[in-house]
Amino acid sequence: MSGAIKTVIIGERFCGPKTSGNGGYTAGLIAQAIAGPASVTLKAPPPLDTPIDLRAGEGGKVEAVAGDTLIAVAEPGEVTVDPPAIPGDDAIAQAHDDFLKAEDGFQIIPYCFVCGKERAPGDGLRIFSGPAPESPVNADFWTPGEDLAGEDGLVRPEYLWAALDCPTAYALRVGKRMTLLGRFAADIKRRPKPGERLIAAAWRTGEDGRKHYSASVLLDESRAVIACANAIWIELADPALIEKLRRENA
Repeated sequence: MSGAIKTVIIGERFCGPKTSGNGGYTAGLIAQAIAGPASVTLKAPPPLDTPIDLRAGEGGKVEAVAGDTLIAVAEPGEVTVDPPAIPGDDAIAQAHDDFLKAEDGFQIIPYCFVCGKERAPGDGLRIFSGPAPESPVNADFWTPGEDLAGEDGLVRPEYLWAALDCPTAYALRVGKRMTLLGRFAADIKRRPKPGERLIAAAWRTGEDGRKHYSASVLLDESRAVIACANAIWIELADPALIEKLRRENA
């Protein structure tokens, strides 16, 4: 393995659980070392405020390493989505409201950069993708702020990956059971401008034991797909780890 292609740092603002990076944001940072659609497999909790070296691996892969710990592996990927009917605006607004009114315990990671109820407007993305009425789709509206733009004036890719991520967790509809992101693949077809009103929508696609599969899309104001993703979530089975995460994120 050669030296670092690039070094990235996940700031504290971009946490998922309080002590580690949001999975989608992390994957999006790392995936920028891959041309085109990419798949990122998370190997360890992404550390915050810590240099992570991106290094060229075999077969066009990129390995993200912090110290001696392999954090993730990125490689060229293919994303396939077959969305169900996307709910109308009223149903999406209801899904948003139902997310916020859900009972305690529905949201296990309340300080997440993407979906945390405890994050202030302008700090977190505040994408609250509740279950749409009479639909398999979880969805919410999202209008990216000016601070999310890159030098070209368009929303940076890592924020689009992040917005695609958390809805895929809620779309699993596993209640209070805890899952962590294992693999995430995304295809950014068009980067929007800040201020565009988008829809983040996701749905479950299957399961295999403790592996749960889901997919997501970002839609623009004309309801055209501008980005899409496939996710694999791993259901945690270790009671001690589950309790540790709940305690740390209370």
